[in-house]
Amino acid sequence: MGKGLRSGRVVMILCALVLTVGLGLASAAGTEAVEGGWKGKTKQGYFVYFGVSEGAVVNVRLTFREVVCGKQSLHLPESRLEIDEAGHFGGALVPNRLEFEGTFVAPDRVKGKIISLETTGLPGCTRKVVGFNAHPR
Repeated sequence: MGKGLRSGRVVMILCALVLTVGLGLASAAGTEAVEGGWKGKTKQGYFVYFGVSEGAVVNVRLTFREVVCGKQSLHLPESRLEIDEAGHFGGALVPNRLEFEGTFVAPDRVKGKIISLETTGLPGCTRKVVGFNAHPR
């Protein structure tokens, strides 16, 4: 009877290990985002809005503060950043000025960054990276 209990425990441990590895592989393959409107906040406390439609992040609206250049608000209704199989999106919203990227860590949660580039053309403006979190509205 002692051997039966031990072998039963071994089987349970192996099943738990297979399940854990399987879940890890599934999450590594990417997360499909909920379609529709999304709302979030930057680490600076400003709002970020965008949509998810047909495998892309669209219609981005955001606000952030750069130390020297101050508060910047943008609405780019024609923006479109494709979401890859890993749940990541990213690219230039304004060429040579602003990039926007993120990863869907769950179907209803994204973590990302707003990246203001040094080439804004305004004296003293430097590269600034501001994190954000968002969820469906």
